[in-house]
Amino acid sequence: MDTIKSFERFSDPWESKYGTMYPFAVVLEGSPDTVFANGTSESPWWATVGSIVETVDKGQTKTGKRKVSFTKPEGVEQPPRDAPHLKVKKSARDEIISLAMIFKIAAERGGDATASLILARELWDSFQEFQESPTSDTSSSLEEGAF
Repeated sequence: MDTIKSFERFSDPWESKYGTMYPFAVVLEGSPDTVFANGTSESPWWATVGSIVETVDKGQTKTGKRKVSFTKPEGVEQPPRDAPHLKVKKSARDEIISLAMIFKIAAERGGDATASLILARELWDSFQEFQESPTSDTSSSLEEGAF
């Protein structure tokens, strides 16, 4: 058994007889060498730091590096999959989109970089104030000028 220390997608997906494969470079605990494995999704079950896997050797890559596949050891509990590469919750995604829009507006209307950043901060503060109490009047002369 091995434990996943780190992993990284390193190439474009490719088509196999089993469907789309996603290539990963993986470092295992206690091993100085990187191994290469394909996942059947962009987020395979083993792609979490701390996942415990059984490694099956699959030969070598075209460049002579060790190629493996992973199986789940029976009776071993895996770590929770709350890694940042997984989907962002809807509310966090909405906030990220809102922030991006605020930066876009500030960049278009703010002038130089410093003025744009000041405007973005003021718009973000107003946006958060509005989220807390959407029926109150949060407008300011700066916001009205921005829109």
